[in-house]
Amino acid sequence: MSYLSFDEVIFLDDFFRSEEAGLQSHPSNRRFLRGLFDFAGQSLGIPMREEYPTSNGGRIPVGLMMDSLGLPRAVEGWASAAIADLQPAFNGCEVRGFGERSLVIGWGMPPSLLKYIASRGAVFIDVEVHPLRFSRHLQLGVRTNSRRISRILSKIQTPDEAFQSAAIGMKAMFSRRGDGALLCRDSRVGVFLGQTEVDLALVSNGRLVRPADVAERVADLAAEVDVLAIKPHPYQENTVLLDDLLRRIPNAIKIESNIYAMFCAENIEFFAGISSGALTEAEYFGRRKEMLAEPDRNNAAHLPDGCTDWIPVGSEIASLPVMRDIVGRVRLPFFLMPRKRYSTVMSAANADMVDRAFGFRWGLQLDAAGLRSSPKVALGEDVQFGSGSPYAGGLLSGWHEPEVWGVWSSGEKAALLFVLDTTKLPATGQLRTSVAGALYQPSGSTRVALEVQINGRACQAARAGDSLTLSCDLDVQQLRARPFLAVELVVSGAHRPCDISESVDARCLGFGLRLLKAEVVVANDSEAASVSLQDALVE
Repeated sequence: MSYLSFDEVIFLDDFFRSEEAGLQSHPSNRRFLRGLFDFAGQSLGIPMREEYPTSNGGRIPVGLMMDSLGLPRAVEGWASAAIADLQPAFNGCEVRGFGERSLVIGWGMPPSLLKYIASRGAVFIDVEVHPLRFSRHLQLGVRTNSRRISRILSKIQTPDEAFQSAAIGMKAMFSRRGDGALLCRDSRVGVFLGQTEVDLALVSNGRLVRPADVAERVADLAAEVDVLAIKPHPYQENTVLLDDLLRRIPNAIKIESNIYAMFCAENIEFFAGISSGALTEAEYFGRRKEMLAEPDRNNAAHLPDGCTDWIPVGSEIASLPVMRDIVGRVRLPFFLMPRKRYSTVMSAANADMVDRAFGFRWGLQLDAAGLRSSPKVALGEDVQFGSGSPYAGGLLSGWHEPEVWGVWSSGEKAALLFVLDTTKLPATGQLRTSVAGALYQPSGSTRVALEVQINGRACQAARAGDSLTLSCDLDVQQLRARPFLAVELVVSGAHRPCDISESVDARCLGFGLRLLKAEVVVANDSEAASVSLQDALVE
C-alpha cells in the first residue's frame, strides 16, 4: 500500500579523487554499492544508474570541474574541493537528476558534494566502513539528510552494546595470549597512529593535514611518556611522512604491533592521531585518545543542514524489506505506521557480505598474537635469549622460537628492540653495546654473510672459536634522549639442516643469538682491537 518516493537511485563516490584531478587512481566503491543494492532495486522496479569520471568512461568531467573552481589538478585541489561551492563546477555538466525525486547513494562523499546534492532538493545516503571494526563482523556507517530514512536506519542500527561486548571479549582474548604491555612493561608508552597518505579523514578546513603539521603537538604528548610508539598504517607502504616525526622526537620508535592488541595493553597512556578512525575504537577499550585535527567530513559547519551522524548498520540495509521502506512512501500517517524491527532480514549471509566484499578485517584476526614485552636492559647485564627468558619480547621479527641456549634467526632479516635503563648512565662517554652468538656454518657449506647494525651504526666483530661478538660504541648523551637499543641483522646464505644431510630439521638457520650486553666504555680500555665484520667471518 505504498508508492515510490524516488524516480531513480544514483550511485556516486568521491569522484574528485581520480586521475583527472591529478591523483593516483583510487579504487571506486560505487560498483560495490550498486551490487549491494541491485537486487532490491530490481525487485522494486526503481531505475538505478552510476555516475563516474569521464576518464573511466563516465560523464563527470572532473578535470574541467577542478578548473572551473580555480583549483589545481593535484592533491591540494582535491582537498580544497572537499568544502568548495560546487555550483560553478556542475554548470554545463551533463550529469542531471539531482532533484527532489532522486536518491543519491555514495561512498565516502565529501561535504561539498553532500551540500550540493541537498541544495538540489535530493536525498542522499552516504556510506563508509564504520570506524568501529572490532565486532564480529564489519559494519557500514551511513548518514542521510532525510528524517524519514534516518528513522528507518535507526531500526537496523547495530546497538552500542554489541561493540562494548566485543571490546570486553577482545581484552580477555589478548590477556591470555600476551604480556599485556607494549615494548617494555616498565615504561609508560604513548602511541601515534599513522594513516594512508591521501585520506578524506585527513582533510581539515580544505587542507590535507600531514604528520609534520602536528609535530609540535605530538612532541608535547611524547614528553608525557617514556616511549612514543609510532605505528604506520598497514596499507601505507611509503612511511617517509612518519620518518619526520622519528627524527624530531627523541623518544619515538616505529612499531608494527597489532592495533587491537595495543588497545588492550596496560602500559599505554594514550593513542594519538590526526583523525584516525582507530581513535574512536580506542574509547571502547577505555583508552585516552588525542585527535589532533577535526576532519571536514565530520564537521557540522561543512555539512548540509539535517545531516545525521554516522549510523552503524550491517548489509541488511540493502535487503528488500528495508529498501522497500527507504524508496517507498506509505500512505498512512507516520504515527499510524506499525513499528518494525526488520528482524527477518538478519542472517549469517548478510553479516558475512561486507567481510567478503572487502577481503580483510582491518587488523582484527582471531588468531592474532598478543603483545610480547621485556624488562629494561640494565648496564652490564648479560641479556640471555634462551627459552623462558623475560627478554624474549625484544625479539621483534625474523626469529625462530627460543631454545635452551638462545635463538636462531629465521630469514634474511631479523630485528631486536629494547628500552635501556638510563638511571646509572654517566653524564658523558660511550656505551659499548654488543650481541654474541654464532653462525650456522656447517663444514663444506657455502659461506654465510652477516651484517649487523645497532642504532643505525655498523658493528665490528671479534671471533673466539665459533663464537662471534659484534659491537659498536654509542654516545651516552644520545642514549639519554633516545633510550633504545635497536639491533638489525641481515643474514645472507643461511642453510637448512635437511638440505645438507645434517638432520631432518627444515628450518632456515642463520645467526644463533645468545646474549646482548651494554656496558660503559672505560678510559684506556685494554680490550683487543676488533676487526671488520667480514674479516672476522673469514677463518
